Amino acid sequence: MMGCAPAGPAGTGKTETTKDLASSMGKAVYVFNCSDQMDYLSLAGIFKGLAASGSWGCFDEFNRLVPEVLSVCSVQFKSVTDAIKAKVTRFTIQEAEISLDNTCGAFITMNPGYIGRSELPEGLKALFRPITVVVPDLELICQNMLMAEGFVDAKDLARKFTTLYFLCRDLLSAAKHYDWGLRAIKSVLVVAGGFKRAEPDLAENAILMRALRDFNLPKIAAEDLGIFGGLLGDLFPSINPPRNRDLDFESTIERAAEEMKMHGAPEYILKIVQLQELMEIRHSVFVMGPPGCGKSQTWKTLQKANNLSGNKTSIIDINPKVVSTNEFYGVVHLQTREWIDGLFSCKLRDFSKETDTNPKWIVLDGDLDANWIESMNSVMDDNKLLTLASNERISLKPHMKLIFEIRNLNHATPATVSRAGILYISDDDGYQWRAYVKSWVKHSPYDADRKEALQRLFDNYVDECYQYMRKTFKTIVPVVLISQVSCICKLLEIIMLQNEVKGLEFIFVFATIWCMGAGLEIQEGNKSRLAFDKFWREKFKTIKFPTKGTVFDYYVDTEHSKLMDWNNLRSDVVENSIDTSRAITNYTVPTSYTIASQYIMKNFITIGIAPMLVGNAGCGKT
Repeated sequence: MMGCAPAGPAGTGKTETTKDLASSMGKAVYVFNCSDQMDYLSLAGIFKGLAASGSWGCFDEFNRLVPEVLSVCSVQFKSVTDAIKAKVTRFTIQEAEISLDNTCGAFITMNPGYIGRSELPEGLKALFRPITVVVPDLELICQNMLMAEGFVDAKDLARKFTTLYFLCRDLLSAAKHYDWGLRAIKSVLVVAGGFKRAEPDLAENAILMRALRDFNLPKIAAEDLGIFGGLLGDLFPSINPPRNRDLDFESTIERAAEEMKMHGAPEYILKIVQLQELMEIRHSVFVMGPPGCGKSQTWKTLQKANNLSGNKTSIIDINPKVVSTNEFYGVVHLQTREWIDGLFSCKLRDFSKETDTNPKWIVLDGDLDANWIESMNSVMDDNKLLTLASNERISLKPHMKLIFEIRNLNHATPATVSRAGILYISDDDGYQWRAYVKSWVKHSPYDADRKEALQRLFDNYVDECYQYMRKTFKTIVPVVLISQVSCICKLLEIIMLQNEVKGLEFIFVFATIWCMGAGLEIQEGNKSRLAFDKFWREKFKTIKFPTKGTVFDYYVDTEHSKLMDWNNLRSDVVENSIDTSRAITNYTVPTSYTIASQYIMKNFITIGIAPMLVGNAGCGKT
């Protein structure tokens, strides 16, 4: 006569327990992912259907409903429970008389205390019997799954597995994207089972070690790699089986990268392979990392490699932040009750209706927030179902995948983090900018000697300059190294296109100083640029600057290969043409700063690169 309310942390099996109980009792159960788009009429429709058919409803994340809807919901569900108590065959709900099957039921699963959650009204709480779901015995679950996958030594291996995850939780950094819970354990066990069946003669501890290593490394941040490797080495001493590699597919990836005019660095190829492996076991993947680390190019290259292999992959790329949540998922019009389709629901439905089984990916390229990502929970977990406010249910088919391209998981709940596989791309070792330079040099129109000289100059200057700047200076806006390197390449490109350059190193030094040092934070007395000037003069002495002023006060005379003061570029003497009867705002008196800024801007604009001017109010940007 009452509903049931399992509550507990993410990944403890609240929804799965409900579904399993329904299966044991031969009842149909429908999972609904509750969202703030659902109103009281949507819920009334669900309760009518459950009561009339005798089905069970599992309302996932029930406390995401807005308080007004929860208040009306208590009245609606009470009419169902009262009818069951009265043992009637027909009853009235929301002004409609319907038949009643008294075996119907409602289950509400919640994660208490998350962002954007409502407190349930006392009247509603009284209608549901509360159950606390605790974190299960992971070792016992692990042991059972290992036995089911065919492992003989399941007990010892389960203890090693769970010990590794407990130690990782305690010893690794508190990165938001780490998940050492039940969902993460299950996905690795499925992989280990696949390895066991593929290589039945390989030692079981080597199989498990390979699964743990190869499917956790993609999400480990660079600073934690040493600790994770040490823990694996302690638990599996003297065991280090080689990666299970598909060399044919790796060569296809290299060919795809080459066709896309990219340098196939080994680290880059590995990340693409890891993404492919993740997508074989998880239908939702977070591709994470700082800007410029190659997130987009990773999935684009994998798509290209799939196409070259004859596995035609379709992609829809959506930024969920460009529309409101209602426009993203769809909303019921309050007055007309008409359903207004959303961007994501429309695209997912289109993919779901296609009859072929070629891979289909929906890429959601935009930072996560609790408003839109929580409504995706039922799609990302084993239900693979998008439930809309119109009560439509769109399924994610086996060949359909979700790729989330994000910077971090700062605004995601543990319930979201645990539902997806994670590929973390770090830019700490700098392979991205080196690969960019190699690709740019390779595809540039210069002769072999100039290409070699350019590559040598990048190797000599950029990394050393960046390492010092990272420790010493702050930039006025956040800047990543690959952005600075691409600016150097573009500036070199336009200068060498417009002029016959003899002293290549002069031009390179000029471009590096302006592209790496021009965005330093504004300090009183221009301290940042003075400090950068001091560093440059002490560190790089091949090109000697005049002692007067700073390194920012000079440009390169390409014809004579020498450094010249910016004031030499003044086209006319403004002071002599000033008419004192006109307002002073009609005149701009050029200074070395304005001449330099305009020179750099003009070069960038010529090749279609948008410059960004940042500075305090009144400093002359406009």
